[in-house]
Amino acid sequence: MAKKKYGYFNGKIIALDKIKISPYDLGILRGYGVFDVMRTRNGKPFLLGDHWERLRNSAKELNLKVPASKRNFQEIITKLLKHNGFRESVIRMVLTGGMSKNGFNFEGRETFYILIEKFQPLPRECFTKGISVITLEYLRDIPEAKITNYIAAIKNQREKNKRRALEIIYTSKGKALEASTSNFFIIKNGKLITPQKNILFGITRKLVIKLAKENGFNVREKEIKTDELFSADEMFLTASNKDIVPVVKVDGKKIGCGKAGRITRKLMKIFQEFAENY
Repeated sequence: MAKKKYGYFNGKIIALDKIKISPYDLGILRGYGVFDVMRTRNGKPFLLGDHWERLRNSAKELNLKVPASKRNFQEIITKLLKHNGFRESVIRMVLTGGMSKNGFNFEGRETFYILIEKFQPLPRECFTKGISVITLEYLRDIPEAKITNYIAAIKNQREKNKRRALEIIYTSKGKALEASTSNFFIIKNGKLITPQKNILFGITRKLVIKLAKENGFNVREKEIKTDELFSADEMFLTASNKDIVPVVKVDGKKIGCGKAGRITRKLMKIFQEFAENY
């Protein structure tokens, strides 16, 4: 018999199959909501403070309020991790506008729930051999907020899978912005470069920038032209559920030497050491 899974829903920890969301919820009727995702390291939430602040900031962009204090949030997650008992977990927080009979007006409290899932790492070959990405002309609504609208990413999953890519890089008006579930960096002439406008500021991105600077790397945050992707010496993705993943092809075109580059591999090692000792 499968072990019962638990989640948090509007103030209570309950069995996952007991969570019921109203069909009149703004998250369902209008896709009005935000979310955040983090994972555990050594069984403990990784960079919880950063994820908490980003969730609050995303909520603020939609005039929503997270119905919990940071301390309460930490306590809930600790209990959920214990209840579900995975060795390593993914923690998913979702906040919507709540009930609305006319589909527009807020009518009370937000809907807030937290899900715990077993962490499934990417195949090892993604890190050793690198991955492919494709590009898509698209600019997310409210890029600085982690909103629940992933229409472009989901609509293009078949194309992504058909082309054996792991991610989709969004481009807009000649600028490369971010990936559908990741940030990205390029390396040119020894410099790390990552976009700084019209993107979600990733927690892993932030940590990589910090660790890179502490280890003497030259890091620049600036606009990146789409064409610059193809002339990069190296490229990699960053995300909470991916860490640092080398990119070796963009739209079928080889990046650099076509394998994980020297600087990328060095950063991967630095990041892993930090994570293991967290």
